[in-house]
Amino acid sequence: MSKVFDLFIIGGGINGAGIARDAAGRGFSVCLADKGEIGGATSSWSTKLIHGGLRYLENYEFKLVRESLKEREIVYKIAKNISRPIPFIIPHTDKIRPAWLIKFGLFLYDNLGGKTNIPKSKTYDLSKKFPNILKEKYKTGFQYFDIQIDDKKLTKLNAQDAKRNKAKILEYNKVKKAEIIDNEWVISLQNGEKIKSKVLINASGPWINETLHKNIKIKSKKKIRLVKGSHIITKKLYKENVAFTFQNTDKRIVFVIPYKGKFSLIGTTEVEVKSPENKGISKKEIKYLISSVNNYLKKQIRTKDIVDTYSGIRPLIEDFKTASKVTRDYVFDLKIIRKLPLLNIYGGKLTTYRKLSEKVLVDLKKFLPKTKKGPWTHKKKLF
Repeated sequence: MSKVFDLFIIGGGINGAGIARDAAGRGFSVCLADKGEIGGATSSWSTKLIHGGLRYLENYEFKLVRESLKEREIVYKIAKNISRPIPFIIPHTDKIRPAWLIKFGLFLYDNLGGKTNIPKSKTYDLSKKFPNILKEKYKTGFQYFDIQIDDKKLTKLNAQDAKRNKAKILEYNKVKKAEIIDNEWVISLQNGEKIKSKVLINASGPWINETLHKNIKIKSKKKIRLVKGSHIITKKLYKENVAFTFQNTDKRIVFVIPYKGKFSLIGTTEVEVKSPENKGISKKEIKYLISSVNNYLKKQIRTKDIVDTYSGIRPLIEDFKTASKVTRDYVFDLKIIRKLPLLNIYGGKLTTYRKLSEKVLVDLKKFLPKTKKGPWTHKKKLF
């Protein structure tokens, strides 16, 4: 236990792996531990998109959308081997959102992120473009592009690159306790090992407050809302390489996305839960997703058409709004405990993990050794 790391990270999801990669690449000594597989929880249960967050515009989250669009461009550039641009079609219905509002939203979506190589939005006559897919009542559609990505692979590639830069990556090794002894963080692991560090980062996603209260023995005033997002997978519903964004009367949206060549991925739901432990999709969620799809597609689906399902628990920052309106942005809670830093990371999304990682190192700069190397992950490809 003689070595003292610059950073110890609890949690091997996309945020933890991204921080480890960035920090190790700047020459800092890094150790990361996860109680399971790297990228094995929330970070592999997403809708598998790097996106600007079109619907966040309705909540006036222009800063988040701008940052997300810029990051969409960067992440696609550095991870082209596991991602691809894909067109999304929004069939228009005046009962939910007027055409002018969607057009205005897409104008902002096209331009908020600055220069891009991703195609701009356009309007389609759906009866001519997709006559065999959508019901006849949907006459007009709006197309925009986002990036489909292998979320679990993205997380693993970040961890692997961190390891190449001498980071210590520990899977299936739960943090049992973190305490301060002789002016250093001492982290006790499930395998009996004890590790010393100057800085402690809690990036344990939906388990963040549980980790803080039970393992670090510190109370936090920050509250999170745990929201389950569930998906169903069916055999391919149509042959065209296009995704659909279906609007629902509750103002939520459901995606239908081509998946792994042979399937369609349908999601997501938003259901508040009490525990970070994932209990999977409910019958009510399945009914909701099937109903949404059947409202738009000529080809109707039933429960028996589902070949697989998955769910993920997202930790959103509590701001007493409905789940669909709670911000997807991230918040840092930096605590100084007996002169040692503890950084708790609340919220965040797959798209902005890289920018979040950069900001972590900015905020912790005074606690880390001096380095000449600045931001670098925006130009180094993941492989």
